[in-house]
Amino acid sequence: MLAGRSFDVALRSAALAIAAVGLVACAPQQGAVSPGAQAAPQSNGPLRVAVPRDSPPYAFWQQDRLVGMEVDFARQLAAALGRPLQLVEFDWADIAGALRGGQVDVIMGGMTITPAREVSMAFSEPYLRSGLLAMIRREDVGRYRTTDSALKTRGGIGVVGRTTGEAFVREHAPGADITVYPTALAAAIELRQRRVDVVVHDAPVAIAFVSSDEANLAPILKLLNEEQLGWAMRRDDEGLRGDVNAALARFRTDGTRDAILARWLPYWQRLEKTPAK
Repeated sequence: MLAGRSFDVALRSAALAIAAVGLVACAPQQGAVSPGAQAAPQSNGPLRVAVPRDSPPYAFWQQDRLVGMEVDFARQLAAALGRPLQLVEFDWADIAGALRGGQVDVIMGGMTITPAREVSMAFSEPYLRSGLLAMIRREDVGRYRTTDSALKTRGGIGVVGRTTGEAFVREHAPGADITVYPTALAAAIELRQRRVDVVVHDAPVAIAFVSSDEANLAPILKLLNEEQLGWAMRRDDEGLRGDVNAALARFRTDGTRDAILARWLPYWQRLEKTPAK
């Protein structure tokens, strides 16, 4: 269970790292482009990386810069491949289609590796073990003490469309009143405004939102499931997949992976060791 003194300390550390973050989009930085017309992919051309919009700690705007865990990984990956980087933001519902349509080369957005997704895209080796968490309002902590009680709520559950969170809630809470949102930020806002009572989403994202608003939001600190996160590419792009896996292997051995995870997920080692529900 993701509870206890040590995780509380980690959560406070996450708050210090993320609480000051502005979640409102600002002017684009150099290297971040719109999802519009894109040039054809080239092995020595820009590495076009899709990141999810408004999704801390993966990718989000801080003042006038796009920052986050996946943004840091994307910069390191592009450097390792010797290619300039183009970051492209998408709503989650559009991100897979952008890859299949050739608008981008890689999705780096906290994407869970699933058999269903592997039908239409190829994945790197996993870079993080994670899972889903339920997020509630702070005032409801006494009302929802367990994950089961949260999934049985009559107040509605918010999810982000086309995510493993949506699939999990539809399978494990078939009678729930489910509201689908385009982004995690939209779901968190609706939770604060009492339009839903629970939001189920990736643990790192849920903790990021709680850390930025601990007075109003709280997590139920037990993973609902176990998920392996990876970076997605087109199935016919075997050369890129091989290069990405080689770079990831180097990131593991030279400390790059651990340093990026520690910056954005101070609790990442505990997350990887914690059993799911």
